[in-house]
Parts: sequence; structure tokens; C-alpha cells
Amino acid sequence: MRAAARICVERRHGRDEVVERSAEAPFAIRRCGDAIMLAATAAAPVGGDELRLDIDIGPDASATVGSVGAMLVWPAPTPTASSMTTVVRVGTGGHLTLTPEPTITVAGSHHRAVTRVDLAAGATCELVEEFSLGRSGESAGTIETALRVVRDGAPLFHHEEVLGASAPAGSTSVGTGNGRHVMTTIIVGSPSRHPTTLVEGGGLAARLSLADDAVALIGVGIDRPTVRGLLERLRSTRCR
Repeated sequence: MRAAARICVERRHGRDEVVERSAEAPFAIRRCGDAIMLAATAAAPVGGDELRLDIDIGPDASATVGSVGAMLVWPAPTPTASSMTTVVRVGTGGHLTLTPEPTITVAGSHHRAVTRVDLAAGATCELVEEFSLGRSGESAGTIETALRVVRDGAPLFHHEEVLGASAPAGSTSVGTGNGRHVMTTIIVGSPSRHPTTLVEGGGLAARLSLADDAVALIGVGIDRPTVRGLLERLRSTRCR
């Protein structure tokens, strides 16, 4: 199955307006208060599915985009990978907060998640990616991730990783070790802070400076609350 969804927001008459909202099953798009939410109308992706989400934020416009629930990645009867490609464009002076719920790799699945963010000069964003390696009490599938953020034609962040069952050293203390939840937050448009790390309570997190006004927060841990807690601490403190 191939399916696509598209969200376009523009600043008109002093308001941020959704000027285009289109979705093919299994996508559905809903407006929930000030947020735009992506929902699933069927179990997807299954091995072999190719999904794509385009988000365009016009100059000086602002939007918050999230999802109604986690995305479960299901295996196919034959070993075929699925994919989810998210392409974001933010115009000059625009801002996007993109905070979807986690992607969960069901045992036996193979998935590729690609996110590309293109910021114009003066554009800002807050982007969150979360991956859970298997459901509770279940082994993980395999997920290939690629996250790239570019501002005014220059790269701010680019990282690719293989996680889960087929990851190099995935079953050893190298890689994620006992960690089953991985989270990355990219913040562009807020004063950066010095790099630092936190290690405690079954989790490890790091804060990396990308530019004077851009930072990456990366964490891995035994569960989602542990990782989210560490990243919130890194975001709000000046710990070394």
C-alpha cells in the first residue's frame, strides 16, 4: 500500500489557517483545539507499505502537529520492509512544533523512518522523534532511522541509525544495551547550552549544541517515562 497525507498552514489576516488538509487511508487529519492531529484509520504500516507525510508552514505562520496514538509497525507474511517518510518545510519567520507519539517496532517487523526538515532563514522548530523497540514483554523488530534538519541551505543535524533486532551489536551492551526506548528532540530558535550528559535510573541522555540557537537532546532508556524525564531535565537545567 502507498498512502500520503499533506498539511499546509499559512498566516492570513493575523491568524494561522490550515489552507490544505488531505489524507489517504490509513491517514486521517483532525483539528483538536490549537493542534493538528494525525490519526490512523487502519493498522499500518505493514511490511511493504510506503507512507508519506508532507507538512508546509508558510512564512510567519505557526503550527503544532501531533498524533492521536502510537504507530505500530507490523510485519508482513514475507520479509518486506515498510517506510514512513516525513518531509517538513517551514518558511521565513515560521515555526513548527512536531510531537508525534512513538513508533513501536513489533517483533518481526522491518521499518525505515525518514524525516527531512527544511527551515528557511529565520524559521524555527521543535521536533520530537520516539521509537519503542518492541511491545512490553516482546522482542523488537528492526527500524532504520534517518533525521536531517537543514536551515537556509546549511545542515544543522543529520543522523542515521539502525535499531532493534538487526542492528549491529543490537543484542550486546554496545548500541542501546538494555534500553528499549529511544528519543530525540531538536530545538531550533532557543539559546543553546553547553553539551552535557545524564546517566541515571536505567537511562542515558545527552545534550548537544548544534548552533548558537539550536540544540539536540538524545536519550535512551528502559522505558518512555525514564527517557522523557531525562530529556526534560537536560532541557531545563545547566547540569554538567
